Amino acid sequence: MRKALSSAIFLIIMLIVLLSVLIPALLIFNSIPIYSSQGQIAGTGYQQLQKNEENQVFRGNPNIYYNSSLMPYIEFLYNSIPYPLNITQIYYFNGSTWVPALKNSILLAGNQNIYLPRAAFNQPILIVSSQANFYFLNPNTSVTTVTISGPAGKVPVYVTAFVINGSKVIPVSIQVILGANPSLLTPQVYYLNPGTYSISDKNGSTIFLQGYGLTATFQNWTIVGYGNLNSPSKLSTTFTVTGPLVLTAIYKAQLQKFTVVINTSNLPLGSTINPSNNNQVTLTSLNNTIPVLIDNKQYYINSTGLKLPLTYGYHIIQFPSYYNITFDYTSTNYKSAYNAMPIKNGIFMQNGKVTIQGGQINCYQFTSLSTNTSKINIINSYTVFVNGSGKITGNYKLDQTYYLVIIENYFYFPSGIWASYNSTPVNISIWRQLLQVQVLGTNQVITLGNINNYVPEKIYFKSGTELEITLDYLHELSGNFTIVKVGNHTGTNYTGLLSCPQNVTIYNVTYTNGYTYYPKGQSGDYGIMYINSPLIIINYEEWEYGAIPNGGNNG
Repeated sequence: MRKALSSAIFLIIMLIVLLSVLIPALLIFNSIPIYSSQGQIAGTGYQQLQKNEENQVFRGNPNIYYNSSLMPYIEFLYNSIPYPLNITQIYYFNGSTWVPALKNSILLAGNQNIYLPRAAFNQPILIVSSQANFYFLNPNTSVTTVTISGPAGKVPVYVTAFVINGSKVIPVSIQVILGANPSLLTPQVYYLNPGTYSISDKNGSTIFLQGYGLTATFQNWTIVGYGNLNSPSKLSTTFTVTGPLVLTAIYKAQLQKFTVVINTSNLPLGSTINPSNNNQVTLTSLNNTIPVLIDNKQYYINSTGLKLPLTYGYHIIQFPSYYNITFDYTSTNYKSAYNAMPIKNGIFMQNGKVTIQGGQINCYQFTSLSTNTSKINIINSYTVFVNGSGKITGNYKLDQTYYLVIIENYFYFPSGIWASYNSTPVNISIWRQLLQVQVLGTNQVITLGNINNYVPEKIYFKSGTELEITLDYLHELSGNFTIVKVGNHTGTNYTGLLSCPQNVTIYNVTYTNGYTYYPKGQSGDYGIMYINSPLIIINYEEWEYGAIPNGGNNG
């Protein structure tokens, strides 16, 4: 009996001991997810704080402005209820590295200016907040985002690049590979676990800043933040990160300059030429310069060329692919045309020579760049590498020639008849486009003639164009007219006149005395005009019929 009782007591004691062990164990094991969730909640909360701060800043609460004067400062201006902003550090770039400007963190709770050292003048800055957000500002700008906030537990790493050009700092984009990430352009933000990583500048040791006309060479990497950098002078290096940091690739612009003369070949700028050694014709160029884009800046080059100091390295020189030069066309072969033209608009005669203003346009095509020295290397049709003084020539060839065609009407009355009164212009070169032509080889049909009273039409056609005259219209003119005949001094009143085509006479460098086409309306054979020099067309029309008041007509 006692033995059975002692066994029962032993079992009860063992049960109590077992429960005292299992229950805490169960509590401990069950509490592990709770602690894990607490970590996730804490990480999520931190990330939310980062994002909230970022949103506040981008909404202008506060608005951050970097005044880069001789006494540089950062202005923080709140437009609503102030959002506390804890700034742990401000860095300015001194031309080679990022320099901290604060000895202690600053908590902003209202409008405030933070003054920076004089050395920060005209340099970019980085503002680092307690939430590990980075705010990057160029001189005299408001905050623009290079804020860094990312997944919980990850460390933000901001990679950027600058070119040092004398006393100026130029932000640039370069291709970098960080660890196993693909190649990306700076500025770029990576989110990394604490550890050691490789980074490579894939642009190489030399880069070209097209917008500035500068060539820069790699100097070193710099680091600011929580980490350290190995072999900073190598394009490919490693760094260790323990907290938010900024990696910067530093390039230095080549400032050595050479004298380079840039000119053209086969472009008659501001000169007088005789085409194809034709002593009967003189062409005077109306274009004195040609626009050329050099390193994103437009220059105008004349016949003597343009002398520029270009720095060592790559440069972009962009000549127009095509360039038109307009010429005054002077010849003795147009004297008859000059005398026959009723309106001498844009044409004059001096010393027996007739000049047609803008009589010819030559279209020149750019072919290549060339140089006179091995110190300048032609990379392609718009890129050169300068390593010494010399000449660079933009070469052109003649692509197309266009000639001016002047069309004038000539209205007149039969012999012995004239208008003693007319309510609208009726004589000589009045408005109407009556001559219909087809451009052979195309479906293009156009009408030619005065565009206004006493204003002839001027139009250019490509050399070799053939114009077939297909119609020469009658012209019906409304108005009040008193027509007088010889021997009838009282005259007859008309309310309209109708013309009849007589002939079309043309003048060019070949037909010095003119060539006349007589319309043959029934057969449709009007003739073809060939464009091989400036062409003067005079369309002669005679007033033959008149409309009398209250109906009827009279010849």
